[in-house]
Amino acid sequence: IRDFFMSSEDKGFLTLTYYDSGARSFYTKNKAIRTPDDLKGLKIRVQDMKSQTEMVNLLGGTPVAMGYGDVYTSLQTGIIDGTENNETALTIGGHGEIAKVYSKDEHAMIPDALVISSEIWEKIDAKDQEVILEAARNSTELHKKLWAESIKEARKTAEKDMDVEFIDDIDKTPFIEKTKPLVEQYRKDYKEVDELLTTIEKVRSK
Repeated sequence: IRDFFMSSEDKGFLTLTYYDSGARSFYTKNKAIRTPDDLKGLKIRVQDMKSQTEMVNLLGGTPVAMGYGDVYTSLQTGIIDGTENNETALTIGGHGEIAKVYSKDEHAMIPDALVISSEIWEKIDAKDQEVILEAARNSTELHKKLWAESIKEARKTAEKDMDVEFIDDIDKTPFIEKTKPLVEQYRKDYKEVDELLTTIEKVRSK
């Protein structure tokens, strides 16, 4: 994983560590998303990213790219029927006041990364680099625990105080099958994606 983190050094930055930002699932005003077919006819807010737009298209929904700050009002006024995010969006973002069904399909996981300028990194003594990397790794382990607690608390609050229904018994296989063409296309178009997925597959097979 360190080789992967350092692979962008020639592009002006490198990654010190990553942080969990949860699994993204669909949630709507009143409809459970148990299969991709349930997305048909629904306008779903996505981040303004090509991969996210193409993903929702393949799953059968209508993607609507917009900033996070516009989601609450858009749910409220019907500009969108639903969106996708982790559980904290229900509470911190207040989305649970409007969206009452959270379908835990966990279709995407997008981690956050702590990066540093390559120029700055090269000026740091090798021993200090190791200290920084160790501190970064330790911060990730602490963050995992804190994040798990925040997700648990968000769900508890959403269920108890906001009357959000959580759908947990979702078969992820149909979602995976529907989005396979997207994964294969990205493997073909981007060498780095293929290399990363190959590394992940090797680790999983051990």
